[in-house]
Amino acid sequence: MSTNDIRWDGIQRGYIPNEPLNLPGSLPLHTNTDADVDPVTMEVVRYSLMNTNIEHGQTLQKLCVSPISMITRDFQPSITTQTGDLVFLGPYLQYFSNAQSLTIKWILENRGEDPGIEPGDVFVSNDPFVGSPHQPDAVVAVPVFIGEELFCWVSNVLHHSDVGGSVMGSFCVDATDIFLDPPAFPPFKLVSRGKIRPDIEEMFLRQSRVPTNVHMDLRAAISANTVAANKIVALVERYGADVVKSVMNRVIDAGERVVSERLAKIPDGTWSHRMYAEAAFTGDTATYCYQLTVRKEGERLFVDNKGTDPQSGSINVAYAGFVGAFFAALTASLTSDLAGAYGGVYRRVEFDLDPGTLSCADFPAAVSPAGMYTMETLISLSGTVIAKMLACAEPEIAELAIGPAHPAFYALIAGGQQPDGTAFIASNANNMIGSLSASPHADGVDYGGHFWIPEGTASNVEELELLWPMLWLYRRALPAGADGAGRYRGGRGFVEAAIPWGVEGLAAAVYIDESFPKAVGIFGANPGSMGRFRLKHNADVRKSLENGHIPQDFDQILGDSETIAAKGPALMVAADGVWEWTGANAVGFGDPLTRDPHSVATDVVHGALTALDAERVYGVKLDTTGAQADLASTAVHRARLLEQRLEQAHLPNDVETLADETYIRELGGELAIGVAENGTEVFVTKTARAVLGPTTGNFKERAAYLDRPIHETAVEYTTDSTRAGWTVRYREYLCPISGLRLETEILRDLDTPLHDMALSRTNSGSGGR
Repeated sequence: MSTNDIRWDGIQRGYIPNEPLNLPGSLPLHTNTDADVDPVTMEVVRYSLMNTNIEHGQTLQKLCVSPISMITRDFQPSITTQTGDLVFLGPYLQYFSNAQSLTIKWILENRGEDPGIEPGDVFVSNDPFVGSPHQPDAVVAVPVFIGEELFCWVSNVLHHSDVGGSVMGSFCVDATDIFLDPPAFPPFKLVSRGKIRPDIEEMFLRQSRVPTNVHMDLRAAISANTVAANKIVALVERYGADVVKSVMNRVIDAGERVVSERLAKIPDGTWSHRMYAEAAFTGDTATYCYQLTVRKEGERLFVDNKGTDPQSGSINVAYAGFVGAFFAALTASLTSDLAGAYGGVYRRVEFDLDPGTLSCADFPAAVSPAGMYTMETLISLSGTVIAKMLACAEPEIAELAIGPAHPAFYALIAGGQQPDGTAFIASNANNMIGSLSASPHADGVDYGGHFWIPEGTASNVEELELLWPMLWLYRRALPAGADGAGRYRGGRGFVEAAIPWGVEGLAAAVYIDESFPKAVGIFGANPGSMGRFRLKHNADVRKSLENGHIPQDFDQILGDSETIAAKGPALMVAADGVWEWTGANAVGFGDPLTRDPHSVATDVVHGALTALDAERVYGVKLDTTGAQADLASTAVHRARLLEQRLEQAHLPNDVETLADETYIRELGGELAIGVAENGTEVFVTKTARAVLGPTTGNFKERAAYLDRPIHETAVEYTTDSTRAGWTVRYREYLCPISGLRLETEILRDLDTPLHDMALSRTNSGSGGR
């Protein structure tokens, strides 16, 4: 069978619903509406639906037993129409909305006739080629009938602790195809007319290393759906089916109007970005590229993934994963005030994805580690492109940009046996502590979580010590060094260390140790942190504890250091072992050499930054008290650093400037738009007003640039010569007059620079920022 014969059917390739859906004639749907719903009733019913969905999530959390759901809240409830269009999404994991909508549409098209969809049914699926981002994320969907008609659906999706596969926790980094992954179950009917089918349930549970936990969480998902379905039925009984359906439709239509109005305030144009992953499977040392482009025309967005490498190893997602990641970033930036009513937003985005790629893989690609790697990479990639796009918008829209998320979910999955011999899997999701990127006007939020899971929480250390046989030595903030530096710095992350406790040892099954940073700073800021995992055997920690000292510096702990790979095999940790892993500092915004010196001094006073790093990273010298910036010395030092940049840079042959009286509008950092004497709109540098060519072209071609291995740029990005990051380059685009950074780019060796921004029109007469 040729590639052209493969359909987007959720079997050979990711699922794209037919338009209109191919529905069986035997399935009666409720479609009637009431055109005379008054405004008060509209608001009462709208808020009732929203609150029903929120209570659905609260019920799910209370009933689940696995820490990743009960504490971390790695789940999402939603309400859709009878044909699967999203009405309300909860404040939990945002990219799950797309998983549920696609899964419901697939059920309608493929299960409506046989085995049929009836009152009291419950469908379950964890198939990534249908809708789930990866196999641990199981969708549980319930049709809600009013009389004999299918009125709507309620559903949830939650992350299960283990659903099988070659690696405990089901993040199978060693998989080279789906046959080494956990089983992927297309939608099946688990409950038929209110009766659970034990044979099917046992089949699903049989795959898990911790079937009791999965069983309890699966029943929690069914129960929470039942609670939500009953509330909707009660709402219909009070106001009537036609009224409630009218409100659902109006909610979706209103969301579409909001996003259309905001898109109209963004100039037509094209924005691109790419990010890299290292290692597609255990033992691999190659690097891989993900690319995303957004083209905006009128009030619509067109999204493609051209430039992305072919699918490989275990770092893939299917169509559903890509779409979910993009919508998570788009709605968080552009329409967060819709409170989860995002169905109308989805109508304004069209996807044209190249299949067989890392971000739109065909069967039988392995996808199970996506929840730790590829989904976060694509959310970060999407956030970067959207931030570039919004920077070109009118001011009130530009201010909505959030920027890149962490490019991976830094975490640790370990497992073994409890002292009583029972098995445990410790999915340490403490990176829910998170950190948020800087914005055009403010620093990022220290320990600010993640925008793609607003209600996500990290565990207290004491909770984890009760759950798992481990003892924590410390958990503290990362310093604000070069990683995350900018005019506004990124939020700070954390680092923590622990040892086995009360057991002979355990296994570290999944971890992250990067050899180069993945998330680039916006408009000239530094990249974020590299995720680190460190392990020492034969450590002296217990001897220190016996002497009344709790080690607080991993470098000072004596022991034998393990060599760590980016996606290595399971590591055995004996009772005398100790490990440390980090979250990340988020990326900054703008050139670090333009940061307010007083803000730098404040960071030093508060212990977030050392005085040496203030000078090294930000060019800020402190006065003799060490608590205030020496502005005169700082100005001299920064001027010298800018001179050094230009001395080392490749310079354009000639440089034109705009007259001082010519109006320019800042896009971000040092990049702005102005109008040349011939009336052409041009990219221009803000401070020195150097012209960088027309806005339809590539401003990078007229900028000065520095290009060097990224490990040479700062000690925070140091790596070993045997690692993939050794050859990764860092390219800085500079104003050819001032030396201030315009933008930066991380490049795999031999890759050419990316043309990442071109405008069709700019609305340059709108107010500046």
